[in-house]
Amino acid sequence: MRRVYLILLFSLFQSRAAQAAAGPYELYLKGDLLQAASAYAALAAERPDQAKPLLNAAAALKQAGRYHDAATYLVRALERDPHNPDIYSELGWLRFHQADYAGARSAFEAAIRVQALHARAELGLASVYANLEDKPLALEHLDKYRQLRPDFAGVDYILAWNYMNFKMHREAEEALIEALRKDPSFTEARLPLAGIYARQGKFNEAWNQYYRVLDYAPGHPIASKMMKVLEGKLTKQPEEIRPPFKITKPLVMEPLDALENLSDSVKIRVGIGTGVTGKQGANNLLLFRSYEGITVTGKASGKNFANIPPDQIWYALYEGGAVVLKDPKGMVYGRFTGTLQLKPARKNGSIIFEASAKIKNPWFRGADRQYRGYIELSPNGTRGIKAVNVIESELYLLGVVPSEVAPQWPYESLKAQAVIARTQVLIRRARGGQHKKEGYHLCDGQHCQAYKGKSNEANTTSRAVVDTEGEILTYHGRPAYTFFHSNCGGWIQASKEVTGWGDSPYLVTKADVHPDKPEEPMDPWDWHLWLTGNPAANCNYPGRVRASEYRWMKIIRQKDMTFRINKDYSVGEIIDIVPLRRSPSGNVNTLRVVGKKKTVTVTREHLIRNLLGFSSLKSTLFEIEINRFKNGHVRNYWIYGGGWGHAIGLCQSGAAGLAGKYDLDYKAIMEFYFPGTSVRHIKYVKKK
Repeated sequence: MRRVYLILLFSLFQSRAAQAAAGPYELYLKGDLLQAASAYAALAAERPDQAKPLLNAAAALKQAGRYHDAATYLVRALERDPHNPDIYSELGWLRFHQADYAGARSAFEAAIRVQALHARAELGLASVYANLEDKPLALEHLDKYRQLRPDFAGVDYILAWNYMNFKMHREAEEALIEALRKDPSFTEARLPLAGIYARQGKFNEAWNQYYRVLDYAPGHPIASKMMKVLEGKLTKQPEEIRPPFKITKPLVMEPLDALENLSDSVKIRVGIGTGVTGKQGANNLLLFRSYEGITVTGKASGKNFANIPPDQIWYALYEGGAVVLKDPKGMVYGRFTGTLQLKPARKNGSIIFEASAKIKNPWFRGADRQYRGYIELSPNGTRGIKAVNVIESELYLLGVVPSEVAPQWPYESLKAQAVIARTQVLIRRARGGQHKKEGYHLCDGQHCQAYKGKSNEANTTSRAVVDTEGEILTYHGRPAYTFFHSNCGGWIQASKEVTGWGDSPYLVTKADVHPDKPEEPMDPWDWHLWLTGNPAANCNYPGRVRASEYRWMKIIRQKDMTFRINKDYSVGEIIDIVPLRRSPSGNVNTLRVVGKKKTVTVTREHLIRNLLGFSSLKSTLFEIEINRFKNGHVRNYWIYGGGWGHAIGLCQSGAAGLAGKYDLDYKAIMEFYFPGTSVRHIKYVKKK
């Protein structure tokens, strides 16, 4: 124990120059983890009555993968603070991940002696007993953990994981279903559930779960393979197992008719049915109709090619580099290499795309889609047919706001979303927009902002658009960069911390808490306890916001992690994964992956999230605990995380909390997330 301490002190002297320029916390944030640990160790020597410097040193060493050394520092910390259950608990986890089950059990039991029903210690004891194949005790402690964290989907996932190991498949099925009830995006829970269904001969249910996996993780190798295996065993057609959402009658908005309240606004072009990069999906076929009827004209010529009666379904196919227009009987009305415009026969009508299993693009395959304005169709090379919705910006917002936030959320948070979404339109429309090369200003996915058209509209969100009509957020008279995300996990991170996001003075790091009670960034030890716990925050809003968006976890097997990372980087078998640079918010902004062939460093936010598992991590607010066999080889990865999204700008769940918990209005909400900005009303001027 003394030897490790002296080694770290020697390392401190070697890096004296670097540490003179930066304190231990700054070194930790920069990813200089061993230097940070050395600096914390030196601080501990200066303050022999304090345990915190030793705990911070242990946290830095753990992040660096030095579990044995980290455990040594926790033991030293216990000499200074012998009644701290968290220290015992984390010592237990370090030993557990090194396959020292006797030592782990002793530490977890010590934590529970100090604090009965300590959540992390209960989970630790359950994990120890599961590895010792003591089923009764493992299940006993798992049940206690579930009582302590009832809304945490990770509880049910771990239960299912252990039920599977104990061959308790019925119980595993129930736990997986419960995990998915709490967190529908929990892809790792769908795979074993599909396997259980297949083993039971429930082939339709198994196929459906594999299909859902592909919703969140396109191209997943196991799901793709198993769907083909199961196709010959299905007792129903795929469209019967997963019936598409159908639009069967016109949407009537009562008591609010937004069209009577909104003024004319500028037209924008929205690419619909786009993928994660904002580019068009593969549209080999599109079926369309309208309650009002449709006129089909050439954009360049203005020539009328067809007048489609109300409710009659027509077809657009991509063949030989042209859009082929067909009537319900299959009669070809023409082959077009230019752009066709589909316009409702009456003002303020809409165009509906019919769902069909024959369509390659999942956006149009799985549900009917209804759009205000009009539609342009044109050839799009290997992607088939390009589909663009041309619509007035205020009408577009009617479909954006309820696609981004829950219409039942507190009203002032809906108004805030309307203002920042409108500001996004102005920014993304400028100079032709980010998708100028694709032929539209914005896409309809998260790459720009979610837009599901008319069928998704709701009275509350439409009222929010009407009540804030023409309002945008500005900074020094110019439109502000109104980035937003679903849930920050409790801390907003500054744009300057994230590679490629620039440095805007109003996109700052701050705790997502009551505006009158700001908090300072946490040191490594306190941050770890915060992340693995369930602390208060604006975005931790039970009953309104899913708990699974605030705190989540994954356990990923070594072979799965190696397979996934090697799809992007040929590093060989994974040896280590180390989060390096972090924002003061705790978000990981640099990740080092060590393989047998080579080591790579990843710095882009979306690449970090996409790399760790078959489905993307919800955020970069996470830490990794690497579980190993006694021989040191990696067994699996335990990832604890918080939030959903990039954590820059407005936290949508936090806005709901500020409005619902503290009765803040929409301008105060935006001032909280974008300090120094102001709301300005713009007047739309149409081009002549």
